[in-house]
Amino acid sequence: MKKSFLIILCMFILMPMAFAGGQQENAEEETVTLKWQVWITPNLDRDFYQEIATAFEAENPNVDVEIIETSATGSGAASDFIRNRIASGDVPDVMSNLGDIPSFADAGHLWEIPADDPDLQKVKNLKASAYNGKLYSFASSIQPQSIMFYNKKLWAASGLTENDIPKTWDEYNAVCSKIKAAGYTPLATGGEWVPIVFWDYIIGPELTKQYPDLWTDIYAGDMKWNTPEVVEILEFMDGLVKNEYVIEGALSIGYAQLEQAFLAEKSVMYAMGSWFTAAEAAAEKDWECGAFAAPTKDGVVNLTRSGGYGNGFAVSSDSENPELALKLIKKIVLDPVYGAKFLKVDGLFSNLDPALTYEMSPLQEDLAALVASADHTYPILQHVLGEAAPPGISDYFQSAAEAILSQSYSSFEDVLQNIDDFVAETR
Repeated sequence: MKKSFLIILCMFILMPMAFAGGQQENAEEETVTLKWQVWITPNLDRDFYQEIATAFEAENPNVDVEIIETSATGSGAASDFIRNRIASGDVPDVMSNLGDIPSFADAGHLWEIPADDPDLQKVKNLKASAYNGKLYSFASSIQPQSIMFYNKKLWAASGLTENDIPKTWDEYNAVCSKIKAAGYTPLATGGEWVPIVFWDYIIGPELTKQYPDLWTDIYAGDMKWNTPEVVEILEFMDGLVKNEYVIEGALSIGYAQLEQAFLAEKSVMYAMGSWFTAAEAAAEKDWECGAFAAPTKDGVVNLTRSGGYGNGFAVSSDSENPELALKLIKKIVLDPVYGAKFLKVDGLFSNLDPALTYEMSPLQEDLAALVASADHTYPILQHVLGEAAPPGISDYFQSAAEAILSQSYSSFEDVLQNIDDFVAETR
């Protein structure tokens, strides 16, 4: 009897321990790893992403966020990196700066984001980011591009005033000539992925104000690249190089080095997107930076912007936890604290209602006013203009710009015909 009692007592003592052990095993089984591919730039470093990941893990104790780095020094988008991960069977749950939403969606690699998600109703024009009627990413911010930043101190030292801010090609050439005569380099542009900026910021503002549905017109046969009007734009671009208005050895200067070169006063102007305002706000310097829109032939201001697929955050269709991956994206871009910090760190403007706000630098305030006063704001050439740009078009823009910057082309017509031929092959 006593022996039976001891056995029963031991069972009661051991049962809570066994139960606790079972709970621990279940907790370990329920731990979820979310792989987040991040985009590292001079503004967005790993520490920034890690802060968000840590906050997300604190709110979701059974989640472990694994950060996978890709860098802006190697490319203008993470598309090739993601393609390689897909080929290896190791795809991040959350993908950043994907760039080419249509081709990944067509191949079935993206998870459809529920457009009726209550949290997403604060995003302005949410369905404008849809592709074939489905939402794979959304635009929580606005990213103005085709901006000419300029050093006001060197501008004045070149004999220029605010009244000399150029709007037309002729005015821009006159300004560059005066800057060069004063002994300064007019324009900073560079290598790596930056040549596409040189291409897009000169051609985009001029072409998209004439053809706001550019890709629809091209696919319909109503517009081609190899035309006299585009050749005329290339002649303006080419003149900037031939007249030595562009920083020497441009193609050998990487993006991060180029940014520092402008901050170190190696040029008077710098063609870049709004994200530079974050770097400018953090820089120690003794001069003030201004901004104006890239010139057009007739002076009509068209400040191009990222458009079509938002911030480039998307969820893999192979993710075992897509709803949780979307929850992480919301933390990044919709959270009042981290969403606002993301805008501030990367020099972006909120596309939410109510808008997320942060304390802007004087340059960011100037840029906000420039955006508000622009005659037009159309997406950059690689994004949706009526229809989506053909996947891979960025490579052709890149090589075309490099040919002009290196003066290695045979003719403008050949450069443009290569683009027309590629578009024809993709249709």
